[in-house]
Amino acid sequence: MTKSTIILYTCGSDLIVDFVEVCQKNEVTIKYIINNYPSIPPHDLEYVNLADCDLTDEQTPFLVPLFTPRNRYLATQEALARSLRPFGLLSDRNNDLPVRLAHGVGCFINKRVVIGSHAHLGDFVLINRGACLGHHLTLEDYVSVGPGVVTGGGVTVKRGAMIGTGATILPTITIGEHAVVGAGAVVTKNVEAGTIVTGNPAKYFKGNDHAF
Repeated sequence: MTKSTIILYTCGSDLIVDFVEVCQKNEVTIKYIINNYPSIPPHDLEYVNLADCDLTDEQTPFLVPLFTPRNRYLATQEALARSLRPFGLLSDRNNDLPVRLAHGVGCFINKRVVIGSHAHLGDFVLINRGACLGHHLTLEDYVSVGPGVVTGGGVTVKRGAMIGTGATILPTITIGEHAVVGAGAVVTKNVEAGTIVTGNPAKYFKGNDHAF
């Protein structure tokens, strides 16, 4: 990755700690850390409140490290409304990624991630620590993948869906739009849009009230 400068649009996310480390490893300079929610646990970082910033002529691209798809969508829309433009892809340099990874804008891949060949990431996708994702994977816009998630080949995760920590998804499964796979779930069949599934094997738990 070539040297770059970005704005971190955090809105109080604790994921900022990993985000900063990945930036440092990739020689990415952080220009601003935007924070709209000052009541967050203290970090050794300097935050800037968006209300105090004049970003009218700002050309530095932004990234949003918020984990839930809905929160990341809202923060991204706010940044875009201020005429900021999204960064392409930020990935830890030690990740095992395919040679030709197709991806949209605003994507963040945390540390110790493995992705198989012929993967495609949409816009504003977030993949957290230690995920191991199979070949011919498709993650559509605003998808969130939690730490330690494992998928087989040919898995498709539709727009705005979230895969919880340590979940396992068998090959060729489709996760519907705005669906949530609970932590530790084992998904053996397709998951309907707008639902939350949990358990082993994963079963319907309730509807997802946080879709956007």
